[in-house]
Amino acid sequence: MTKSSLQLLKEEVSAWKERKPSSVVKKQIRTHQSFPIDDGNCRLEPASRISSVTYFRFSCQNEPEPMLIRFQSNQKRKLVPGTFQLRAVHRIGKKQYLEIETGLSVGETKAEPRLNTDDTELDYPSKKQTPVTLEEKRPVNSYKPIQNPNLFYFRSIAENPKRRKEVPSNIEVFFDSSCPLEYIQKDESFYWDQTVSYVFRITCIRDSAFSLIRVPSTSSGDLVSSNTIWKDPKPGDRVLGNAVLKKITETQTFWEKIVLYYE
Repeated sequence: MTKSSLQLLKEEVSAWKERKPSSVVKKQIRTHQSFPIDDGNCRLEPASRISSVTYFRFSCQNEPEPMLIRFQSNQKRKLVPGTFQLRAVHRIGKKQYLEIETGLSVGETKAEPRLNTDDTELDYPSKKQTPVTLEEKRPVNSYKPIQNPNLFYFRSIAENPKRRKEVPSNIEVFFDSSCPLEYIQKDESFYWDQTVSYVFRITCIRDSAFSLIRVPSTSSGDLVSSNTIWKDPKPGDRVLGNAVLKKITETQTFWEKIVLYYE
């Protein structure tokens, strides 16, 4: 029996546990190849949803964990109904997900955040001044010094791929009240190597792999905020935080020395 297109795609993603994504799937991503959501032998099924991030699994897969991820902010309206396209491969922690694009559902809206495309926007403060008028009024500066410049800088590189090429390491970022961290879930999927972490969303970054930050637990598996054990955090709870950005790649960010604070 000939395998369906979704069965072959499922086998490709399953094989990532032993190897890197193949040249075939990389080409399918580059060419925006379309797949049916249901090909008669296998179909895509929503597995879970956290905020505007949706995880999917194949109905024909044996593994319980989802293999695909969809960010609502990356969806387009022009896709043919009943189909999806491949966008990218994301490594989140130790897991790899295939990002898909399915188009907007009825009632969904796509956020259009403003991107920092001009490096001069990162001058702080600006040196531009308003020229003197004919009435000889004193020049007035229209700028305000940037508050929390490292957070401003991280947002610019997270949302603009062109800025990620030469990012200095060890940038300390404070997630203040304008950009709190929102609790999503506890991740115990790698408990075999004693790794337990708590996943948060960086609220001022549009949904992507760059908007997620994993906070390691203590040796006893607890989450700490403001130097106290945070018992039973609920999805949607928000805290402030401080973290050191070690590096950022095309697919993920690496954080260290993460400290949480209650708002």
